[in-house]
Amino acid sequence: MNRDDVLNRWLVIGTESKIEDFRSSPDDTLGLPARTRQGEKGIGRLSVAFLAPATILVSKRKGEGYVVVIVDWRLFENPFLDLSDVRLPVEVFSSPDAVVSGLPGLLPTLLENLGGGSDERGKRITESWKRFGEYEQKQSAISTANAIKDAWRVMPLTRRHLEEWLPFSALSDHGTAMFMIDLNNELATWVRPQDSGEEVEEVKDRLRQTLTNFTDPYSTARPEFDYEVFLHRGENNQRIIGASDVFGLDALHELEHSIEGSFDERGTFTGRVVAFGVDLGTKTYVPKRPLSNRGKDRLGPFSFVIGSFEQDEKRSTHPVAQHALFEQQAEKYSGIFVFRDALRVMPYGRPDADFLGLEERRSKHAGRYFFAHRKSFGRVGFSRADNPSLRDKAGREGLVDNRAFREMRILLVEFLIDAARKYFGTDSPIRDEMLPGIMEKKLLQKEAADKARVRRRKSMRQFIRENSSLLEGAIGQTRSLIALAEDTLAKGDRTQATVLAARARDMRLVRDDLRPPTPPSRLGELEGQWRAYRDGYQELLDGLQQLAQASAAVEAAMQAERPVEVLIRRSEDQSEMLNRQLANFSKQIEQRLKALSDIWRENVVRDGKKMKERVGHLADAKVTADNLLRMLSVVDETQLELSETFSGNYNALISALDQLVEGIDLQGAIDISNEFREELEEQLNDIRAVAQVGITVEIIGHEFEALESEVRRNLSKLPASIKQTAAFQVALRSHQALADRLRFLAPLKIGGYRSRETIYGGQIADYVSEFFSGMFTERAIEFVATPAFRKIAIVDIPSRIYPVFVNLINNAVYWTSQSEVRKIMLDFQDGLGIVSDTGPGVDPEDVPRLFTMFFTTRRSGRGIGLYLSRANLAVAGHKIRYAGPEDPKPLQGANFIIEFRGVRLDG
Repeated sequence: MNRDDVLNRWLVIGTESKIEDFRSSPDDTLGLPARTRQGEKGIGRLSVAFLAPATILVSKRKGEGYVVVIVDWRLFENPFLDLSDVRLPVEVFSSPDAVVSGLPGLLPTLLENLGGGSDERGKRITESWKRFGEYEQKQSAISTANAIKDAWRVMPLTRRHLEEWLPFSALSDHGTAMFMIDLNNELATWVRPQDSGEEVEEVKDRLRQTLTNFTDPYSTARPEFDYEVFLHRGENNQRIIGASDVFGLDALHELEHSIEGSFDERGTFTGRVVAFGVDLGTKTYVPKRPLSNRGKDRLGPFSFVIGSFEQDEKRSTHPVAQHALFEQQAEKYSGIFVFRDALRVMPYGRPDADFLGLEERRSKHAGRYFFAHRKSFGRVGFSRADNPSLRDKAGREGLVDNRAFREMRILLVEFLIDAARKYFGTDSPIRDEMLPGIMEKKLLQKEAADKARVRRRKSMRQFIRENSSLLEGAIGQTRSLIALAEDTLAKGDRTQATVLAARARDMRLVRDDLRPPTPPSRLGELEGQWRAYRDGYQELLDGLQQLAQASAAVEAAMQAERPVEVLIRRSEDQSEMLNRQLANFSKQIEQRLKALSDIWRENVVRDGKKMKERVGHLADAKVTADNLLRMLSVVDETQLELSETFSGNYNALISALDQLVEGIDLQGAIDISNEFREELEEQLNDIRAVAQVGITVEIIGHEFEALESEVRRNLSKLPASIKQTAAFQVALRSHQALADRLRFLAPLKIGGYRSRETIYGGQIADYVSEFFSGMFTERAIEFVATPAFRKIAIVDIPSRIYPVFVNLINNAVYWTSQSEVRKIMLDFQDGLGIVSDTGPGVDPEDVPRLFTMFFTTRRSGRGIGLYLSRANLAVAGHKIRYAGPEDPKPLQGANFIIEFRGVRLDG
């Protein structure tokens, strides 16, 4: 603001906001989109007056000076004081130094409002304070006039306070600051470290709740509105909360229960419903009584979003860790908020602002009504244009309780009751159908997997125990036969050759009996025994291979005159061995099928008796016309229950047999499933460890931001003589470089609200170029982004895309630095993104393991970057791999291929 804005707008009671379309002059939005008016003019000043009894406002418009106004709101507590006699000091200063030196000169003008002047105005003011003082004395109240005098004996605002304001430190050319003097208790507790206790913590929590979700986090297009709250204590800063600390739309989509849609002007809801993680598609709700579109306070269209999760983790479809995370987030972000034109309407969203009565209904029947205020995330969103009747109360504490508000509240309450009955609550048929099946299936799968894992490990232990000694004997016999073959070949003994052929044939049969089964991925204490057996079996195979070669040489030498007959006999011998092996397998299969058939027959006989066991006693009971219906119901319910049980048991066996008929290897499938599960468990543990590191980085990032700000302010405070020194210039450049790195890392942060946006290849290339500019220069690396790459456009979260390129380029810098030709290229060919370099490339043997956790060939490497790159990209449907034979390779070194989902070319 400038002086004219302060005099004609900020200090004026009643402004053009009462007239909807009135504009005294075009608003200067500084490049930001125009914002819809919120509420009535003057509420902001009332809020400032509540927070502190006095305010010093300092404002600067671009290209103009600093305007300062001092207001002591206690002046207006005197009912005998004529408002026309009140004069507030308003002054314009040309520079920050002029502001500091000129502030004390404003105090006399302010204190003249307490009287003492000899003119008519001064006499009127003196008389008014005399009358007010007499009244206060009768009420035994503290003198307001004395309190004002004490507060302004010296100017409380100093250069130290002003330096926290960016325009004062020349870090911005426009802005407004309100410095509040003598804070009320709610804010003062933050700056009084000696204050503690439950009441203090409650006050602080209240402020966090008030400032959380100041803008609509559930909107796909959030307004350009950013804020942060810092606590300054001496030279230290502490971040309290900011615009990014939210539970947003992406997080809501991860909940197992959610509703997202809108109500039209007739009260009909249309939107997407998700229950137990299953998308039920678009649903429509028509109210019992359509809304009337007549009258002054009619309700217009509005949007609505709500999400929740099962409170009992055992009944939730979420994994344990994710369920625990939602529990934590519910403590901070739950509640049903209200947003008008994407800005929050207070007090909705607070724990004590349950305007939809969710907790009241849950107290009657928690399961039936389902939604809990402190376990639900959501909002009501509307615009002032569509709903002019949804307006604020005088104190901005909620919406006026008029017809429009009551219609909206009743409509939402009835809708939530209906949704709970249909989709989520205990009366919901979907809950009855889906949840028991999901939970039972998960339980049975876990039990089956556990049994299979135990059986597999037990079989492995038994196999090793029974065959270890046989393996040692077979290895010894193989060595003896090799020696026999060499002796036979040397002597030319035909009789000995015949014996050798028979014994070699027997050893090949032994080989099949000693073949070890596929081991589970986790052997535990069997690891050593398994490795020893595996190595021994490999030694046997090598020996048998050597024996086969020696036997073939003997047979060829003994009967060289009939080579065709030798070949035919060897083929017949091998066929005979295979037939004997198949006969053995057939015998084992028939034995097991017979045993299985016997078990099934026993089960069928046993199950066939269950109906009689359960309801047979009814035949001996006294059956009358009165109890016949009830007994028939018992019989029918028993039959239905047993039928469900039998279907589950026998259909599982039939399905397994069908898969065997189709040639599906069930054991192999189980083994792969178990291995995959165990691998996922290991990956989950690794991911948790990495996530812990990520949390640490986020925490350090907050501290780093505060420290960087503190360094910047203190550097600006140094005398001009020091600023001219070379040492200061070096320190300033180093600090700026560090701040730039911090700024460039901002898109990589994962905390807070994450909105998808269009990311262009040119943005990625420029980001990488500036981020690594120092490394590129120091190591003489040429960085190129082709025009094709710069034209690509991807819709995704920046914190998902940028880290991938940072990691790939960082690796490329390391390897390219070892080559004579140093070049890194970003390219786009055949619909594929390519990161290419002139380094040594990747060894073909290492390619399958490139994206494995902790695999690295770099000295001091951690082996995490590529793994996380693939995992993060996969979440959004993107793919990354190392270039194969058919992929384009712009440069001769390493080439990584990224398949972006939904990529397009712009321009």
